[in-house]
Amino acid sequence: MYIRVFISAVLFFLSFPPFNLWFFIFPALFFFYYALLISEAPFITGFIFGSISFGVILFGIQSIGYEAWIPLIILMGLLYAFLGKIFKFIAIKTSNNFFVLIAVISIFDLLRAYFPFGGFPWGSTSTVLLTGYRESLFNLLPSLFKTFGPTGYSLIIQSVTLIFVLLIFDNQKKYFYLKDSLIFFTFLFIPLSIYLANSNLNLFLNNSINEKVSVSIVQGNSPCPGAKNNCNDERKRIYESHLNLTRSIQNDKDLIIWPESSTGFRNDPLIHERVLNDISYESQRLNSYFLIGGDRPIEDKYFQNYGVFINNNGLIVDQYLKQHPVPFGEYIPFRDYLDWIPSLSLVPRDMIRGDKEKIFQLGSYKLSTVISFEGSFQRYIRNSIQEGAEIIVILTNQASYGQSGMSEQFLLMSRANAISNDRPIIHSAITGKSAFIDNDGNILSDTNLFTAEILNQSIQPIDSQTPYSLFGNYFNFFVIGFGFLVFLRRKYKFSL
Repeated sequence: MYIRVFISAVLFFLSFPPFNLWFFIFPALFFFYYALLISEAPFITGFIFGSISFGVILFGIQSIGYEAWIPLIILMGLLYAFLGKIFKFIAIKTSNNFFVLIAVISIFDLLRAYFPFGGFPWGSTSTVLLTGYRESLFNLLPSLFKTFGPTGYSLIIQSVTLIFVLLIFDNQKKYFYLKDSLIFFTFLFIPLSIYLANSNLNLFLNNSINEKVSVSIVQGNSPCPGAKNNCNDERKRIYESHLNLTRSIQNDKDLIIWPESSTGFRNDPLIHERVLNDISYESQRLNSYFLIGGDRPIEDKYFQNYGVFINNNGLIVDQYLKQHPVPFGEYIPFRDYLDWIPSLSLVPRDMIRGDKEKIFQLGSYKLSTVISFEGSFQRYIRNSIQEGAEIIVILTNQASYGQSGMSEQFLLMSRANAISNDRPIIHSAITGKSAFIDNDGNILSDTNLFTAEILNQSIQPIDSQTPYSLFGNYFNFFVIGFGFLVFLRRKYKFSL
């Protein structure tokens, strides 16, 4: 039994970057759910799967310190341990009812984006398919993302896998599982067919704006990336690298982007006039708007992580404040009780959260930004779409990921969000990888890791709505509701 769950964990992390063996995601899920059904200790089974698989997937965090990485993998282990316990309990109580079990999976996927400490949605099963995307093999892939979103698509993958698990595990009920699968695919067919008919019936808004926006990402790199470095004047050198690269730009651009942490503290344009003057001069020289990522101290114990928007006259127009801090990276939960851990001194300040999305006006276009960790959460990007954003910018640092696969994993999530919301996404990272992603999730151009370079691209703003951007995770909630009705029917013996 434990061999099966160990195999499932290994196959799961091998499906993600840097390994990119995406086709392993199906046997990984198969062995995991099969192991849970036969396990006499589902809590331990879940813990083994969560801790091993995410221990490798999130290995890049160890560059911050093992004190951050180890608690995180324990936490992911505990999350899957509780999933295992509840899954097995419900399986016994309902005699392995398919619809009730996928409702449990759906609840888990939704809650994982919110709990604990605001959620940790990394490791979505649908995103790995993007690494193996070939139009001839997965020509429905964009449509599935746009119809159901990343979480809904992940549920589909897990549901189809679970059908096969149940057919093998409980062969005597083959007829019932085949009937359930037929009902399930009917559920899928209705919204998917409506979306596929959209091109002829214009059921949703699909408006590409004719003019393109010329954008430059300035990837200044870091002289010594990682939290545990011994660089002198690192922040100053990062700022100067971005400024010097910008000075090398000769042609006018509509928008120039500096990533998260490219300014800040002693180089904050809102506090230090010399910095604002430097950037203002470049904005006027290039007749360009600037979106600048940075952070500023607030008293002695706090800071803000921001994206400041500067117009082509060199004036600060507005700013966005990051809403979702990274636990143990941008704030310490229960700090009063954990101050005895030496490595936590690397996070001496807690981030003050912003409270809403921000729409920046770039001429006649509307753009919005999320900052780093927020880009892995579907809700922040979708909220920006709801506010009218036609272009999404992700400002991120990623220096602490090192050479691990986490930068590539982040890009997969950005691609999935681009497809789901039918929006171009500009992924701007201080150490790479930076990338321009179109509304179908294709990478138009990208940079290398740990290089100082400028990435130029013309992108197409889009004003549209997909079923996912309109209705969010409606499919997941529908599955939960239907599963609940099936559970009540079994318990109280009434007909649907």
